[in-house]
Amino acid sequence: MLLTMLSRYAPYAIFLLLPACVSTGKAIQYASFRSNCDKVEEVHQDGHNAVLSVCGVYEDWHWHGFNGWEYGGPSAEQPLLTPMDADADGVPDTADACPTVAGIASLDPTKNGCPPPADADADGIPDGADACPQQWGVANEDPKKNGCPPPGDSDGDGITDDVDACPQVRGIASPDPKKNGCPGDTDGDGFDDPVDACPNEAGKADPDPTKNGCPAVQVKGDQIVINDRIEFATGKAEIKPVSNQLLDDLAKIMKDHPEIKKVEIQGHTDNQGPAVLNRMLSRRRAKSVMKALETRGVNANRMTAKGFGPDQAVASNDTPEGRQANRRVQFQITDRDKAVPPTPTPTPTPAPTP
Repeated sequence: MLLTMLSRYAPYAIFLLLPACVSTGKAIQYASFRSNCDKVEEVHQDGHNAVLSVCGVYEDWHWHGFNGWEYGGPSAEQPLLTPMDADADGVPDTADACPTVAGIASLDPTKNGCPPPADADADGIPDGADACPQQWGVANEDPKKNGCPPPGDSDGDGITDDVDACPQVRGIASPDPKKNGCPGDTDGDGFDDPVDACPNEAGKADPDPTKNGCPAVQVKGDQIVINDRIEFATGKAEIKPVSNQLLDDLAKIMKDHPEIKKVEIQGHTDNQGPAVLNRMLSRRRAKSVMKALETRGVNANRMTAKGFGPDQAVASNDTPEGRQANRRVQFQITDRDKAVPPTPTPTPTPAPTP
């Protein structure tokens, strides 16, 4: 009688049957009928009642239809109507790309419900795209660095070692890859600060590390120091032309430092020859320098000349190098007004070449 009614009213019976079963909690051990649309087949699994096929087409001895809806719980006191989930991963089998393997939800239908890709170092970058799968790392647009640890900064200058041309020495950023992260050149003389003995004053190259990058003339304490030699003709007080630039620099320093009231120009010689003659020669040389500075605009009242001969040697006279070092001119500041700041002399701009 029931099967006859279901067969006659098949399109509607399934909608009548399910609410009845759900509301009463009564389990249908087996119900099967066939019409031009519907078929219901029920099984018990782990105390749950499940409708395996609901509606579809029966042909070739197989039923093709919508299936897999659970509608009754173990007690049937709290009826259910949820999709089947064979792997219990929370993704319904109908949308699960891996229905028999527990996985995670994904917006990609081909990955939805499938296990997440392996990530051995747990850095959030799948091993397949991780260039360093065994080391925790960070994302990087460069496939060769993606997932690798971020580069360090050995010298702590804020420029990472991978782009730091001087990774062991603190430096500054530069658009030139060969200089990026390397120390700067504060005075712009072409010598990086670490090898510049005078990093705040533009200078020139010198084989002596204590003078490299230093200007030819400097005011240091109570002296005007020249980092070059004033050359004289042998045995004479005549200044060689090669020293003209050095004398120009000396004159500029004197003008730039009006607080220097008096400078004693001191001439020295080695011990070759009679001491008295060397003292006379050293004094004449000191006077030659004084005159050269006067012709370059330095007031003669700010200078005095004195010769010491071989009496104040700074090196041994037993070697050529020592004797050369002893043949020198020094500039001792004897009077200074400390209240007057230095006044730099403007550097003239060369006229344009026609």
